[in-house]
Amino acid sequence: MKIDYEKYDADILRLAQLVKNVYSDGVKGVYGIPRGGYYPAIRLAEHLQCPVLARPEAGCLLVDDRFLTGETLKKVEVAAGGTCRKAVVYVDARVTEAATEAGVLWAESLLGSAVMPDEGPTDVERHIRCCLEHIGEDALRPGLVGTPDRIRRMWEEIFRGYNPEQAPRVTVFDNGSDGIVYDGMVVDSGRFNSMCEHHLMPFWGKYWFAYIPHPKGKILGLSKIGRVVDYCAARAQIQERLVRDVVAMLSDALNGEHPPLGLALMMKAHHGCKEFRGVKKRGIMTSSYLEGVFKTNAQTRSEFFGLVGHDEDI
Repeated sequence: MKIDYEKYDADILRLAQLVKNVYSDGVKGVYGIPRGGYYPAIRLAEHLQCPVLARPEAGCLLVDDRFLTGETLKKVEVAAGGTCRKAVVYVDARVTEAATEAGVLWAESLLGSAVMPDEGPTDVERHIRCCLEHIGEDALRPGLVGTPDRIRRMWEEIFRGYNPEQAPRVTVFDNGSDGIVYDGMVVDSGRFNSMCEHHLMPFWGKYWFAYIPHPKGKILGLSKIGRVVDYCAARAQIQERLVRDVVAMLSDALNGEHPPLGLALMMKAHHGCKEFRGVKKRGIMTSSYLEGVFKTNAQTRSEFFGLVGHDEDI
């Protein structure tokens, strides 16, 4: 949701009126949380007729543009050395109770994320710089000065699976159109890379996709299978969902008057969130999806599993 300045200013005015009602003894100063709180702090100070503070002080009004977890407000309040009054323009509708418990005033609750009018494409880079500073780096040193832009462009590439314009066109052909009616198992395998949605760390491995076309149904263009895998993997994912996303997209292309007799997908992958952090154990996660004869016929299922590579090959 994109918020324009007209709405933003109107909601800041509503917040100022709420602050006046709740804190009838007045506000001695407003401190804007860097950087989202700068604009609302300036506007609130005008409405409340008090100064904008360069540093947070005990008893001042801490202001931010939005409330998600409250951790930033809490840290600044502790740094101020005492109890502060707190206000935000917007609070996520899912955490209004937490905001109330934290003593935060707000003008409006919104469900989901919002883009403030003083934010833009470069704001992503600003947040990346904040993350670099959080881990103790100097985001402006020569080796890192261009990193936020590189990360932004990298995300546009590796998360292209959110862009419907980049979805692959899945080509299918009539079974028998090349003079051969095929009703055996078709198997394609390849490698894939994705990003775990829990820690935004990579997971990577190999897939095996198989289907048995209906004699009067459709045949997939072979290269399209890998393209679909790559597209579905180019999102913040979990492996269990990824197998279903891939099968669903390929199944949509094959289904019709004569859908395939069966579909199967096996994925095996290393997970960075397991191998590089936490338990720090190397290992393979396996997930599969079976449909039609792959699920109901033990012989067909066994034949497919026999084609799947060993873990040491991943």
